[in-house]
Amino acid sequence: MTQHAGLRELAELIRRLEPELAGAQLSILAHENKEEIATLLVEGLGTKVPVQHSSGEYANHLAILRVGANKYTFAQDWREVYISEINYCACRIPPGAHGLLVHHIDYPGVIYDVSRKLADHQINVSKLNVSREQKGKNALLISVTDEEITPTIVSAIEELPQITKVLSLQ
Repeated sequence: MTQHAGLRELAELIRRLEPELAGAQLSILAHENKEEIATLLVEGLGTKVPVQHSSGEYANHLAILRVGANKYTFAQDWREVYISEINYCACRIPPGAHGLLVHHIDYPGVIYDVSRKLADHQINVSKLNVSREQKGKNALLISVTDEEITPTIVSAIEELPQITKVLSLQ
């Protein structure tokens, strides 16, 4: 197994999050192993997508996948490969992660509201990132958890005010 093997699993996750991959574009940013990285990501996506190779050199970024209005950045450090950014929100989603993406309209208390729902279901948060376009506008909360997120938990979070979409990482 190569150091990039987890990329296939991360691409499979994006395929579950993005059921319509028509028009997707993949840009390989890595300086080394470009073909291996492209192959693993395309295999995980399960469909052919146009692949571009960057001439630049990026510290730990491996690739960017654009699907519609969404952008996913793949990175690697000494431990693992992971999704390092979704749209404008920095994160760290490794292969096999449990958790959820909560799209919402920014409001005070969203972190408390989502965390409270998770705690009510005995779900422990291991990582949490929140980012927004601007105050009161579109925002994204990414919660990586120790336990699997069930459809019941997704439904409970979808009932919160100003939540527009909830996606489980499983």
